[in-house]
Amino acid sequence: MGRRKSGEAPRVTVVKVGNTYNARVRIGGRAHWLGRCPDAKVTAEQAAKAARLWHEHLSGVFHQAEPPSMPPPASTPATATPEPAPVADGITVAAVAIKYLDHCETYYRTPEGRTTSSVDGVGMALRALFPFSDTPAAAFGPRAMKTMRDALVREGRPRVTCNRVVKTVRRMFKWAASEELVPAEVWHALEAVSPLQKGRTEAAELPPVEEVPEEVVRETLAHLPKVVADMVWFQRWTGTRPGEVCSLRPCDIDRSGDVWIYTPKSHKLSWREDAEPRRITVGAEGQKVILPYLLRAGTAHCFSPRDSEHDRNSERRRARVSPMTPSQLARRKGGGRRQRPPGDRYTTASYRRAITRAVEAANKKRERNGIAERLPNWAPNQLRHLRAGEVKERFGIEAASAVLGHANIRTTEIYADRKLKIAADVARQIG
Repeated sequence: MGRRKSGEAPRVTVVKVGNTYNARVRIGGRAHWLGRCPDAKVTAEQAAKAARLWHEHLSGVFHQAEPPSMPPPASTPATATPEPAPVADGITVAAVAIKYLDHCETYYRTPEGRTTSSVDGVGMALRALFPFSDTPAAAFGPRAMKTMRDALVREGRPRVTCNRVVKTVRRMFKWAASEELVPAEVWHALEAVSPLQKGRTEAAELPPVEEVPEEVVRETLAHLPKVVADMVWFQRWTGTRPGEVCSLRPCDIDRSGDVWIYTPKSHKLSWREDAEPRRITVGAEGQKVILPYLLRAGTAHCFSPRDSEHDRNSERRRARVSPMTPSQLARRKGGGRRQRPPGDRYTTASYRRAITRAVEAANKKRERNGIAERLPNWAPNQLRHLRAGEVKERFGIEAASAVLGHANIRTTEIYADRKLKIAADVARQIG
């Protein structure tokens, strides 16, 4: 299915809730329920209501921050002050999952209004529940939870992933109990399922995330667009998280001192009540990288795919030898198919994909040059490990913890583990 064009009204979908079919439309991140669908088809009245909601959204009548509407109950109480709804009888796991996903798409959002990666994790957990779609939610107990988890193990899912799915499903039933969709005893029973322990399960273990070698980074940079290459250098010299690199703006940088201070608008733990502001120090090397990107509006993102696409097209035009054909000229003037324009900022996913493509290009060049050894595919977060390791080695664990912004030094140990190298150096020198 193609992407919806900008300004086009969203499609009305039919969703099965319990034993009935309901029409739903998503506008501005909210789910609007339009009533029951006879014969599982959208009626003309429901389509008209969706169109009215869409026009209200375009005119700003309602706001995204309002809570999403829910499917209408089977009967509407006649009293002005309704009594608390009883626990739903016969509601299926699929119906609870749909309601919970709607809740998560509203709850897990950044200050800018974008959904976070937590929604993706919820979606993965709900896919694991698919074999239990028609099971009454009140009948989903510890044995069903273990059956779901065993299926994940047989699929080859790592132990930490299996535990994360179980935790998410348990959280879903906790939310359902708070909404009086299922009895609270169902959630309490699921608390009895213990997580899989390392070395005591057939589930595979994920390898630890290690720092990427400096020489691998430098060889990859030759195949990256300049904007993405500067993102890599900035993260390498500052130890920021990938999301903090993508959201960098000139207005977030304090340049009053010799060491600049970058304070992201939001960060990984900013949702906590006791969260402290994240402050990232930018030294001389990082300043050299970021300085050309500061000559723009203060609220504009420094690293933009639009800039990268503009540079790529300019390079292609400079390298062009033959003249453009009439059909190419027509497409350039707007007569051909229009592609989706690049965004104003990179996401963590697009940032990582760019690095993956660069590693593939570097390995192809190695094959052409007769080099059998391939570069390992690495992720942006490994640059954070690289920075942590070198800071710990030179200045100690407390300095590494301060650079990474960790509240607990034990967390820094995960990022800065060079003990084996140190022990090998000691053995080499004193035997």
